[in-house]
Amino acid sequence: MKTKLSITAFFAVLLMFSTFKGNAQVHVGIYHEGILSHVGVGSDPEKKIFGEARVLAGGVINPFMGVEALGHYNFRQTDWYNLHGGLMLGYTEITDVQAGLPFGLSLKPIANHRQFSILLEGTPMYGSYEFTFRALIGLRYTLSKEY
Repeated sequence: MKTKLSITAFFAVLLMFSTFKGNAQVHVGIYHEGILSHVGVGSDPEKKIFGEARVLAGGVINPFMGVEALGHYNFRQTDWYNLHGGLMLGYTEITDVQAGLPFGLSLKPIANHRQFSILLEGTPMYGSYEFTFRALIGLRYTLSKEY
């Protein structure tokens, strides 16, 4: 039942972002963290402040699901990379409520295709009465971005 609810929530967020018209920019991403995978949808990562919603997709080894909301601020932006940090709030079946301070580096390795980026992110987090550190690596693509 919780899996159906998480999948429904993901598609509801995806539908909400797909209804934007005009100059709205949306990014989608898939990230990997050990035995957990994350699927994310967010606003334009090239703006100074951007947000993202993520669904933690459980698997065979770790069947737990969760959702997260992230707000980021770009500290440094170049044609080749963005350095950003922010705040993360989330809920998982493992830790219930969790909070963290994600710091990330988005690398844009293809000069003629800056919509594609590789994300490296580290997050000190607090959940279930303990502090942990999470490291993510993933791929991000910005839709409808004109350069």
